[in-house]
Amino acid sequence: MGARVLSLILITFFTTLALGCTQIEPPNTQPAPTPAPEQGQTAPDLSDDTTYLESFLVKRGAAVQEALNYSDVASVTVLVNKQNHLPSDYIPPDLVEPDIPFTFDEKAEKRLLRQEASSHLEELFTAAKENGFILYGVSGYRSYETQKNLFQYFVRRDGSEEKANQISARPGESEHQSGLTMDVTSKSVNFGLVKSFGETKEYAWLKDNAHLFGYIVRYPQGKEHITEYTYEPWHLRYVGQELALNLYESDMPYEEYLFFRI
Repeated sequence: MGARVLSLILITFFTTLALGCTQIEPPNTQPAPTPAPEQGQTAPDLSDDTTYLESFLVKRGAAVQEALNYSDVASVTVLVNKQNHLPSDYIPPDLVEPDIPFTFDEKAEKRLLRQEASSHLEELFTAAKENGFILYGVSGYRSYETQKNLFQYFVRRDGSEEKANQISARPGESEHQSGLTMDVTSKSVNFGLVKSFGETKEYAWLKDNAHLFGYIVRYPQGKEHITEYTYEPWHLRYVGQELALNLYESDMPYEEYLFFRI
């Protein structure tokens, strides 16, 4: 009996000693790490998180936007749209008349372009002709006052500023005032500015070659929700050869390239 009691006491003693020498980890108060997606799975889509998206766009776009001088009216990369206006008194200082065929004979401001844009448009028209396509200029530079009158015409015709603004810019918001834009056409559409120009052989050549001369089709089809204007296959905008190439290769309008490109 005494031996049995002694045995129980020894077992209890050594068990307590062993537990007392075991290291006890403190409770983990840190949140568990988010597990990485397993193979075949994708990370969660954060594009709908407004805060994340705005932060991303600011960080991604800052360098591109600064490099392009998109807010400098003197730059050929100036962005002109419904959010970025030209001053009412802005007149490009280097307007000249390009040596190209026009659809009209009278001398008018709409023949004019800025010097750099003009020389490259002449090269574009020459290259088109060498490939069997004859293009015509319709409307280039347009002053603030001219745009004001034109916009009011469309308001009267269409019944509201909202409807008019889908096809015509408010004064100060027109690329034509920059002196970097020329509307073009061809005989195949009876020299008109019509969407059917986008179905012509002239346009097929133009959309794949304009960037070689620093020009882009500014309001492409399928991007109306970004440019905020209807499709205009005739509207050519000079932005310089480097940017034109980037826009052509990325298949993006200028706004998308500046602010939404990933």
